Amino acid sequence: MALAPAFHGAFDRLAMWAEDRVARPPEPWRPGPDHPLEAFGPVPPAPDPPGAPGRWRFPSAPWGGPPGDEVTVDLHAARGPRRGTALLVPPWKVPGRWPLRGWIGRLAAGGLEVWLVVPPHHLGRAGPGRRGGEASIGNDLGAVRETLARTVRELRALAAAAARRGPVGAVGLSLGALAAAHAATAPERLDFAVLVAPPADLYRTWEGTAIGARYRRLAERAGAPLPAGPELRARLERLSPAGRRPTARRLLVAAGRFDAIVPPEGPAELARAWGLAPRLYPRGHLTLLLACRALRREAAALARQAVAAAGS
Repeated sequence: MALAPAFHGAFDRLAMWAEDRVARPPEPWRPGPDHPLEAFGPVPPAPDPPGAPGRWRFPSAPWGGPPGDEVTVDLHAARGPRRGTALLVPPWKVPGRWPLRGWIGRLAAGGLEVWLVVPPHHLGRAGPGRRGGEASIGNDLGAVRETLARTVRELRALAAAAARRGPVGAVGLSLGALAAAHAATAPERLDFAVLVAPPADLYRTWEGTAIGARYRRLAERAGAPLPAGPELRARLERLSPAGRRPTARRLLVAAGRFDAIVPPEGPAELARAWGLAPRLYPRGHLTLLLACRALRREAAALARQAVAAAGS
């Protein structure tokens, strides 16, 4: 057991080390606007999904996307009788769809049709010459806010489309869990929301991880460094869902005790702000997201219970 923190944290440190090897230009700090996240007004409806599994695309412009960008969803059929829909929101810089097979299989086995949602700037939505996910997080906080808000608006529209066919919930992983957490406070009431290592307190990541150190260096190289702690904290707190009231009927907030990317105190504080007991697993960030069968079982059980309650 004494080796567990080092074992799990090693994967996180290796991933951050690899990202630090990528050449990046200087990136000045830009604080962005002062107002709250603009993601909770009326949203245009999404079209009805296709009737068969496959890739579903439609223009993202109604939810704030640029010309040519498309909302992209991979539809996976439920195994056995269909009981509802799970919106699966992947983590930051996911290298492909294959790391999510465990989640898709577990949710589908519980009778859920799984909609794998591709967030803006990821996979096929990255844009020509851009690394997947690179534009989602950075020192331009205005751009970060808009990407998060657009993701939330798209999730709300997809949740409403899925709800036309029965119960619906969201399973968000890491940065995907931050967007899913906001969606869990939206007017479109989810039947369940599973939030795995949501970076609800981005200040902890900026101040206490190698990711934050990377962006500090880029800002200093650009001659526009990050502000002192209190101002930076205040700016990043505007991206947290902790001050909003959840509308999802059932919630699970999970964190890894040895997480070196999203310190577990952030997800735990979000859970407590919402009146929940956080579920802490003896995992790091990546091993929690992609290699924790116990978490997947618990999440699937919660989804089954929520769907059964919605149908009763």
